[in-house]
Amino acid sequence: MVRLKKEMKGGSKVKVKKETEEERAVRAEMQALQEEEERRKREEQARLRLRQRQLNEERYAKINSIKIHNQWRKIMRLAKVEDLRKEIEILSQNHEREVDRKDAIIQMLDRDLEDAEEQYQMALRSHLMIVDALIDLQYTRVKALEEEFTNSLCALEEEFETERTEIINAHMRQKKDIHDMMAAMEHQFQEVEHDARQEFESQREEIKNRNSEEYNVLKISLESTIEELERHFEQAHQAYLASTDARTQSFRQLTKNDAASARIIEKRMRKLIRLQDSLAHWRTKIATNSREWEERNRSLRNEKDIMSRHYQELKGGMNRFRGAEGERLKQLSINSGTCIKELEKKLKRAEKILQLAELNRKMETEQEKVLPFYKGITEEGEASGSSEGVNLLKAEKPADGEQPETQEEGKVMLHSWGSTEDGHAVEEWDYLTRFFQRYNKVAMDKAAIEKEKVRLSSENEDLRSILKQYLDGISVNEDVINNPGNPLMMVNNKLKLTAPTAAAPTLQYEFQKAN
Repeated sequence: MVRLKKEMKGGSKVKVKKETEEERAVRAEMQALQEEEERRKREEQARLRLRQRQLNEERYAKINSIKIHNQWRKIMRLAKVEDLRKEIEILSQNHEREVDRKDAIIQMLDRDLEDAEEQYQMALRSHLMIVDALIDLQYTRVKALEEEFTNSLCALEEEFETERTEIINAHMRQKKDIHDMMAAMEHQFQEVEHDARQEFESQREEIKNRNSEEYNVLKISLESTIEELERHFEQAHQAYLASTDARTQSFRQLTKNDAASARIIEKRMRKLIRLQDSLAHWRTKIATNSREWEERNRSLRNEKDIMSRHYQELKGGMNRFRGAEGERLKQLSINSGTCIKELEKKLKRAEKILQLAELNRKMETEQEKVLPFYKGITEEGEASGSSEGVNLLKAEKPADGEQPETQEEGKVMLHSWGSTEDGHAVEEWDYLTRFFQRYNKVAMDKAAIEKEKVRLSSENEDLRSILKQYLDGISVNEDVINNPGNPLMMVNNKLKLTAPTAAAPTLQYEFQKAN
């Protein structure tokens, strides 16, 4: 813009030129922008001056409010201090009386605690004596059960050994009888075989002698016939030789061969005859003996089957007996293990009960330590009604043979059932009567303590509120000032400034107006 003005001035010196419509519009727009900028600067300066005045007014209002609050605090503090002093005197007197009362209670409780400790020691000694006696009783019962189990086991083992010995002896006897029968049969078979062999040898000798005689007779006849024929043959031969010498030589050779063949055939025929005779004899012998031995084998086979069935029956019975006895022994072992575990559980539960009783003993009062059990109304009413059941229970329980009827003086009678102090038996449904009596008394004490706790809590809350009011009256902070029930704003127990937040602008306005 400045440069445009210079150009315009320089141009005017040289020559004057008319402005166009566009130049006039540009110049008007620039002038409007310049005026708008100056107006904004004036508005900004006015805004800064107003902001400064506002800050000054706020600072002055804050200072005036502080001065007014300080004046009010001085006036209210003096009034509140007097009231709190009176209340503190009353509270201190009440506190001293309460402290004296608590000291007296503590001394009384200390004396009760000493007496209770003595009674606890005495009761603990008696309790330990009773527990030792119960443990001895349990040991004796367990030992008796163990001896009974040992005796039963020994009896079963002896019975098993006797039956086993009898079975083995019977088996040995039967085995011996079978061996004797087999030896007798073998001896009988050998005798029969010897007789058959002797008979065979005798028949063989007879046949041999008969054959030898027949052979000799036949030989003699044949020899005579042969000699006769030889003579004829010799004559014919001589005649023949004269005619045919070559044929004669071949005939001789054939004759020799025929004689050798005849001898061989004769030997084989005799051997074949002997073998056929022997075969027929042995076939008849085998047929005779086979029928006899088949009968004997059949009878022996039947006896063997009978003995095998009897042996299998005995073996099955023995296995069943062994299985049954094993099952009984296993069941007995399982029952004994279960009994031991149950006894251990009961022992742990009893030890836990005793520990809890020892812990509970510390919380008992002097009266509970001296008289731990008291007679209730129901107990007195039921005493007359249950006398017959008690007498019946007393008559039944000693019948087990475990407890003696009399006892020596100075020794404690131990039972497996509950009994009263005078030795009478207690019904099973009355075992927990004393426990419920003490439990009910503890429940009532607990309810009373909870009620007292509620009362003391409410009293403590009241004292805390009083103490808080006192501390709020002697201290100044933002929470105390913003509290509508601020004790500093009270004069003669009347609240003068009910709404501090709403009253503050009014006071500031009045102060500014006064200025």
